Amino acid sequence: MLDDVDPESIAPAELRAALESERSLVRQRGARVCAALAADDVDRVRPFVEELGAVLRDDNAGVVQTAAAALQEIAALDAAALVPVVDDLAALVGSDLPSVQLAGARPLCDVAEERPAACVPVLGALLDGLGDAPVTAGGDSAVAYVEDPGTKEAIQQRERESREYEQHARQLASNVVIAAANAEPAAVADHAATLADLAAADDAVVRSAALDALGSVARASPEAVRPHASVALTALDAEANLVRARAVRLFGFLGDEAHVEALERVAASDPDEEIATFAAETASFLAS
Repeated sequence: MLDDVDPESIAPAELRAALESERSLVRQRGARVCAALAADDVDRVRPFVEELGAVLRDDNAGVVQTAAAALQEIAALDAAALVPVVDDLAALVGSDLPSVQLAGARPLCDVAEERPAACVPVLGALLDGLGDAPVTAGGDSAVAYVEDPGTKEAIQQRERESREYEQHARQLASNVVIAAANAEPAAVADHAATLADLAAADDAVVRSAALDALGSVARASPEAVRPHASVALTALDAEANLVRARAVRLFGFLGDEAHVEALERVAASDPDEEIATFAAETASFLAS
């Protein structure tokens, strides 16, 4: 089915049947046709967004990535069309396979840029995924059990790529969290405790994103974030500049004079001149 067939000649009913087939290979062929069609005319594929979203739940990673590629083609021209499948995309971010994580995070980030409020319902899934340790972190490398130099190099290259895929996926997922918090801070307030946990994460990207989102929530509802202010105090001593800057920003939105002393300490000692100045200005604002 659909083998060696010009994508342009395939009838919509036949394509829909392929995407809904019980056979994963047929579903993958249907998704591949959708990707080819979307590259030339996204309007031809827009009616199949929900079917492609269902294919993202496939157990076969190859099928999932093919469907995600088709959705990415659509997202490049009309990200809002993917709103009905944000749940399916967000589920991929929690995958054990970095390439699948990235396949879901890319189009989801496109949706967040155009329709950030549509991503609020999937924040729980995204935050759970970001709270998990990276699947590429730690553990023994398969290289330790291989003697052939060529095979070793191939394994090392694959492991490097996996780490890069996962880092990129986590960055994109973090961007979705930030966009959703900026768009609907009141709705994100329900996730304040989870964001506070992430604000203490080892991953600087995740940590800064959580502080950024908490800042957006605090700007609208400071009382929702005040119980978690201690994570920002700890973040003032973080190694990453962005984490320290986001912590200072959060204190500004909390509006609590009790944090003036901590900010003045940052103003006097932070090695980054811009952060030191920002802390001094924020302390002055809170004390006024």
